[in-house]
Amino acid sequence: MTETAARAPGKLFVSGEYVVLMGAPAVIAAVDRHAEVRVTRSEKPGPLVVRSLAEGTSWEAPVARNEMPGGDAGAVLAALHAVAERAEVPAHLGTEVVVDSRPFLVGERKLGLGRSSATLVAAVAAFLATRGRPTREGILERALAANALFQEGRGSGADLAAAVHGGVVEVCRQDAGLRVQSRALPRGVHLVAGWTGESAPTGLLLARFAAAAAREPMSLGPLREVARRAADAVERGDAQGLADAVDRSAQVAKAVNNLVMWACLVADHEGLALAKRYGLDTEKLRKALLISSAANNALANWGHQTMAWAEDDMAIVAEMAADCGIALAESAAQAARVRSAWQEAGIVPLAIAIAPDGVTGG
Repeated sequence: MTETAARAPGKLFVSGEYVVLMGAPAVIAAVDRHAEVRVTRSEKPGPLVVRSLAEGTSWEAPVARNEMPGGDAGAVLAALHAVAERAEVPAHLGTEVVVDSRPFLVGERKLGLGRSSATLVAAVAAFLATRGRPTREGILERALAANALFQEGRGSGADLAAAVHGGVVEVCRQDAGLRVQSRALPRGVHLVAGWTGESAPTGLLLARFAAAAAREPMSLGPLREVARRAADAVERGDAQGLADAVDRSAQVAKAVNNLVMWACLVADHEGLALAKRYGLDTEKLRKALLISSAANNALANWGHQTMAWAEDDMAIVAEMAADCGIALAESAAQAARVRSAWQEAGIVPLAIAIAPDGVTGG
């Protein structure tokens, strides 16, 4: 029997989330919520058994790639396949894995602090450790392969880099891998995190963003530029430049939302006008469209649309604002005021700090 263990920190995107998929740089901070993975390997052939303390489940399956479950079991299975691809760890040996990702959850709801990436990295490190002492480069390379399996090729892997290296890193996609550079937040900047009480569907958001990126809409160009400005500001240690870039990203997102809503309104108007011209019942058609691929928020509120953009702003990007959000404060006193204001608004401030160390154990 061989026993190994590893733990990896979670993450918070400071800037560049999602647009890192399009080649923009992202700045990510590792945070002190950790996933722990313990691996016990037999010398004899057998199944993979994954016990998740967070989910209260025990999952067993032959080591085969024809099934990829979600949650902790899926992360572990993807990690094992990725490590076995390089023949570094035999995939056919009986294996029991215990995963503790409870620090990333409130009840059954996720906080948005990178539970999957931390679990993937910890699992890869623990599996590699059964054959020796792995390097950070080796862990990240195999974790990226595991992430491709787990998220069906979606996801940038930037969160994996934070889990591997710890601290604050700037990440940019480069060929099939990542360029990772160690960074630090500008002096005086306080990272504040709050939980909305809602969990965002990461897989669905990645799929939507991938579809948008494939079309290369002109509206995503400014978001990439803002991400570059934020990364440059962090490299220079420019606190005001970082704050301006983060504020600008919110303005650009608002403009993107308005553009999308306007396009939907125009398309809905033209489509329903054409239907009416040919004698169709437009209300019945509208209801039918709402259960088709043509569904959109403007169509759902047809007849009630006041064009009051202040009320409708961020309707589309609201899902991206679920889970965990951040604020950059310029002093401890300002950070305390942010937390107090969040509490009054129903947002839960999270007690987190930047984790200086990445994945550990073995």
